[in-house]
Amino acid sequence: MMASNDMTGSERFIGGFHLPGADGWPEYDSEFLGLVGFILPGGWRQAAGLTKDEEAERWSQWFSLRLNEVSVRYGERIGPHLWVYFGIPAKSAQAAEHYADTLGRRVRDILFAEFGDPFGDAPVMRHTDDFGYGAAVIAGTGDRPFTDLLYEGFLAAASRLQGWSMPQRDPVRGMEMERILREGDIRSVYQPLFHLRDGNIFGYEALTRCAPDSPFDGPLSLFRYAEEEGYAFSLDRLAREKAVLSSPLLGPRQKIFINVNLSIMKDPQFVSGQTRQWLAARGLHPGQVVFELTERSSIEDFDEAKKMLAHYRSQGYQIAIDDAGAGYSSLQAIVELKPDYIKLDKSLVQYADQDEMKKHMLRTFVRFAKRMKIRTVAEGIERPEEFQLVRSMGIDFGQGFLIGKPCENPADVYTLGLPTV
Repeated sequence: MMASNDMTGSERFIGGFHLPGADGWPEYDSEFLGLVGFILPGGWRQAAGLTKDEEAERWSQWFSLRLNEVSVRYGERIGPHLWVYFGIPAKSAQAAEHYADTLGRRVRDILFAEFGDPFGDAPVMRHTDDFGYGAAVIAGTGDRPFTDLLYEGFLAAASRLQGWSMPQRDPVRGMEMERILREGDIRSVYQPLFHLRDGNIFGYEALTRCAPDSPFDGPLSLFRYAEEEGYAFSLDRLAREKAVLSSPLLGPRQKIFINVNLSIMKDPQFVSGQTRQWLAARGLHPGQVVFELTERSSIEDFDEAKKMLAHYRSQGYQIAIDDAGAGYSSLQAIVELKPDYIKLDKSLVQYADQDEMKKHMLRTFVRFAKRMKIRTVAEGIERPEEFQLVRSMGIDFGQGFLIGKPCENPADVYTLGLPTV
C-alpha cells in the first residue's frame, strides 16, 4: 500500500496514485494484474478531514477485512472514484478478465450494501449490472514497458467506469464528449507570441477548438463539462497530444505554450515519457515546451505542486502561470511556484491606456517579475494603444488579435514579425 505522492524510481505512477514495485512487473506470482475503479457511495465522506495517509490506511483495512482471501491493494481515491489493483491467479486472459469483472462487481455490491447506492434516486440508465465500477486486466508479457501497459489498463478501466459514473445532465453533450474522445475530434490552433523588443516570434500558444457543429459553445464549455462529468483526464491528454503533434515547426529557441490543468499533470504518461515521444516525433524537445497552468481548479497543496513541477523542470520543461491578475489565486501561485513566465490577463491589458489603476497594476507586476527573474507576457492585445503601452512598460512578450490571431498553420501567416502600429 502506498499513499505518498513522492516520486521515486521504485514506484509506479498511475492515474494519481503510486504503484509500488521494482522497475519490472510488480511482486505478484501471476502474469496478470487487475485494475478496478469504483464509484464511491456517499457514506465514504465519513473519512472527510483525514489526511491522505490516514484515509489510505482506512481503505486498506477495509479491503483486508472484506476480502481477506484476495490480495487487493488500495491505490487512491481520485475525486468520487476509488482505485485498487490486485494480482490475478489465472492462466489465460479470458479467465483473468472474468476474475477482475467478478471481483469488481463483488466489491461494488459490498460498497453499496455498507454505504448506500451513490446514485440514490437519480434516473441512471442501467442497461447491465456493470454500473458503478470499471475493470481492466494487463498482462506482464512481451517487450512493452510496464508503465505503458499499466496506463492502457487504467484508461480501459476508466472508460468503462465513465459510462456509469454519474447521471449526465445533458445526454446530447454526453454522447458528443464520448465521440470526441473516441474519434479524437478536436483540433489545435496556434496564436503567436511576439518579442516586444525585437519583433521576432518567440513561440505559439496551442489552443483547442471543437468541431463547428459541436453542441459545446467553445473550448471553455468543453473543458468545463469534462471536469463536471469526469472526462478531464482523457480530454486534457487528447488536447496535449493534438497540440504537440500538430504544432508548427519551431526554431531552436522558440517555444510552444500548452495549457495544462495542474491536477492533470498527474497523468502517468507525463512520467512514463509519452509527451517526450510526441515531442520527438515532431522534432521538438522538452526545453521548447512551456506548460501553461490554467485555473480551472484551485491549488490546494502548494508543497505537492512544487514537488510535481520540480520533476518536470528537471526534464527541461518550463512553467507559466496563466491569467495573472485575474484573481488572488494566481498571485499566490506566482509566489509559491516561481514560474518561468507570467501571462498577464487580458482584463488588465485591454484599455489599460485609459485606466490608471490598470496601469499601476501592470507596472507592479512588471517590477515584481523582474525582481524574481520571471518573464512577462501581455495577453489580449487588440488595440494599437494597448500594444504601445505594454511595450513601453518593459513587458517581454505580446499576444493578441492585433498582432496575431490563432490559426492552424501560423508559420505560413506570421513570418514578418510585429505589425506597424
